Amino acid sequence: MRLQGKVALITGAGRGIGRATALTFAREGARVALADIDLAQAESAGAEVAAAGGEALPLHLDVAQAESVRAAVGRAVGWGGRVDVLLNNAGIPRDPR
Repeated sequence: MRLQGKVALITGAGRGIGRATALTFAREGARVALADIDLAQAESAGAEVAAAGGEALPLHLDVAQAESVRAAVGRAVGWGGRVDVLLNNAGIPRDPR
C-alpha cells in the first residue's frame, strides 16, 4: 500500500491508460485528481473511482494551455493539500498541417 494516503494528479484520466491508472491508484488508497480536456469523461471516471470506494476530484485540463494547467494544479492542491504523484499521461494532437 505505497499509495495509501497519497494525492495523485493524473492527466488524460478520462479514458484509456489514465482512467485505468486512476482506478488502480484509488484501489491502492490514493486520493485521485482526474484531469482531462473532456470534463464529462473526467467526471465519469471520477464516478467510477468513487463507486470503487476511492476519493476523486474530476478536473478540466488542457495541457496545451498554461493557465488551464495552473488552475487544475491549484484546484488539486486545494483539494488534497499537496500532490505526491503526478502522472503526465495526456497527449497533445499534432498540428494537422
